[in-house]
Amino acid sequence: MSLLEREILGSFLKDNTLLQETNLAVYHFNESHHKDLFKMMVEMAQQGKAIDHVTLMAENQSLILNLGGPAYVLDLQSKGNSNHFETYEQTLLEQYRNAETEKAITEWLASKEKDTRQLLDKIETIQDAGTINESDRITLLAELIDEVNNPKSSYITGIPSGLTELDKMTGGWQAEDSIILGARPSMGKTALMLKFMLSAARNGDVPIVFSLEMSAKALLRRLASTIGEINGYMARNPQNLNDGMQRKWTKAVGEISNLKFEIYDHSDQTIQYIRSKVRKAQKEYKGKRIIVMIDYLTLIQNPGRFVSDHAKYSDVSRRLKAIAKDYNLPVITLAQLSRGVEQRQDKRPNPSDLRESGSIEQDADVILMLYRDSYYNKESTKPNELEISVAKQRNGATGPVTVNYNRSTGVIKD
Repeated sequence: MSLLEREILGSFLKDNTLLQETNLAVYHFNESHHKDLFKMMVEMAQQGKAIDHVTLMAENQSLILNLGGPAYVLDLQSKGNSNHFETYEQTLLEQYRNAETEKAITEWLASKEKDTRQLLDKIETIQDAGTINESDRITLLAELIDEVNNPKSSYITGIPSGLTELDKMTGGWQAEDSIILGARPSMGKTALMLKFMLSAARNGDVPIVFSLEMSAKALLRRLASTIGEINGYMARNPQNLNDGMQRKWTKAVGEISNLKFEIYDHSDQTIQYIRSKVRKAQKEYKGKRIIVMIDYLTLIQNPGRFVSDHAKYSDVSRRLKAIAKDYNLPVITLAQLSRGVEQRQDKRPNPSDLRESGSIEQDADVILMLYRDSYYNKESTKPNELEISVAKQRNGATGPVTVNYNRSTGVIKD
């Protein structure tokens, strides 16, 4: 009999509230009778019932008698130490992951067609075990009912973008949403991503940025230039700035140092790598909202056998949506548009202009498209105008939002 499983079940008997907090599920237990007992405990906890040797006997007499009767439950209770429950839980989860990983590798070695990507996907899913609470339908419906009693709130329910009109349309970036930000090169994608990143961090949320094109230092330089409203070209050599600008530069760098965010900038990042860093961030910043930002989609490495680039990036798109859903957070991914935009008289982009667009367009919950008249018309009367078109929003309105974009400093504002 598994001593560890007995310690865990005993902890639940000592402190029933642990059943509401645990990441364990029935399948994490190895012993069949422990599975049955844990399942019964969970069901009783969901019904608000106290759990001890008396109530367990009343709930399912035959099961308890088969285990050894009330004496078995009392003995079980003497084994558990609720103060050590977190250690017990993590140890059991680790045992489960190791056993399932070994099983997956053994099955893969025995198979005729060895698809490495499928094996990695399976191992990735196993490693996620216990990191995501599985919600039941009754609990979710109860939460929906309770929401009407919440205090009235602002229209922003998600992580704010920092742009008033955009937030009015989206309510902020919502958990579980995959957001695609598409534009032609040099249209302002990275500047807008940094705007979103800064807004989230200033709000107390934690942006996790995966930059597959620019280095972390280059992004931080642009961020400091934006905060200090310093010309980006001049910011390449801060030592040449005048005293007033140097003070702005130092203050901007100081503000950045006080914000919570992460930047990962090596060029061969995979979906597995991104998932691992998201898991790490959720543990490190427990209790805080996290938002993932990726620059950009077609640079994500996706090793495997694909019949075409379309199939390859369709798979990436599907798995980005899975990250948003599995970790209950928004994922903003930058994407390049095809050159077809340039061939049209009206050069405002639409979702079909996304490179390898089919599945990307389908998987996304929100699609944003960027357009600047001054990009195509050097004589434009609105050189600082950037149009953000909400081209798709699964749960909200669509339409254009116009903001001010100072290309020299990277500042984007209402």
